[in-house]
Amino acid sequence: MKRSILALIIIVVICAIASTSWFITQPSPTNNTTNINNTTDNSTVPPNSTVNNTTVSRDDQDQTEKNNPPHPLISADEAKELAKKYVGPGVILGKPVMTTYKRIHAWQVPVYTMDHKFINNIYIDERTGKKVD
Repeated sequence: MKRSILALIIIVVICAIASTSWFITQPSPTNNTTNINNTTDNSTVPPNSTVNNTTVSRDDQDQTEKNNPPHPLISADEAKELAKKYVGPGVILGKPVMTTYKRIHAWQVPVYTMDHKFINNIYIDERTGKKVD
């Protein structure tokens, strides 16, 4: 009986140490704030009043960039021209579509036979213009 209680206490202590060490090793959240001084004359704002300015945190900006990625350096037409280097005669290249391939933003250029049968895709990196293998 005493051994089971001792074993239970040891397990609780080990769990407490493990959870404490996990919290200690986690990075602390940063608070990015910007103080903005309003130097314009706001005649409609009474004296000794408070003006609330809203700032956008870096996390919100990162989320916006994920939803709206930056414009590609290589256009769809340029990607199609670059893809021509990787095909032989007797094929047709389709309309490039922006996608993510192997964690790289790339233009997906479809390749068709002359009979309009799909063969494969060629992926062109939207920043460098190189083929993604």
